[in-house]
Amino acid sequence: MDNRLISRFKEFYTLETFQVAFYNAQVNSATDEYYRRAFEKMVQIEQGHADYFANEIDKANEEVPSLVGSFFQLAGSLLGESIESMGQHNTCKLGVALENEAIKKYHSLIKECTDRHYLMFKNTLMEYLLDEEFHTLWLRDYMNHHPN
Repeated sequence: MDNRLISRFKEFYTLETFQVAFYNAQVNSATDEYYRRAFEKMVQIEQGHADYFANEIDKANEEVPSLVGSFFQLAGSLLGESIESMGQHNTCKLGVALENEAIKKYHSLIKECTDRHYLMFKNTLMEYLLDEEFHTLWLRDYMNHHPN
């Protein structure tokens, strides 16, 4: 794996880990069972994404970003708790923004996966893109049906 792809995977690892921390904050503070279960599912999926990128970075004998650790989780958690106190609608709006950033990055990287060496990553990236798009749809739908 070349340095450019490793660098991109580190970006994805960072973004996915932030999403996990943000969504975990919603799980921990939610009083609505349906809302909490949806965020539990998103945490599970996003954690799988983060683990995949961490594994690929590790297989390339590179170091998985360590600043993501407790600092990033704390930032995601604080942001998540702050937004949650402003209501589920605002939480979903920020979730959509995070998902849109991920979607944009996945589209970009998938377009770059034309080299035979990168094709092995393309299917996984498309699966993860679909996950991000489904999360966005759920968040938007929840906002439309549960306005503050």
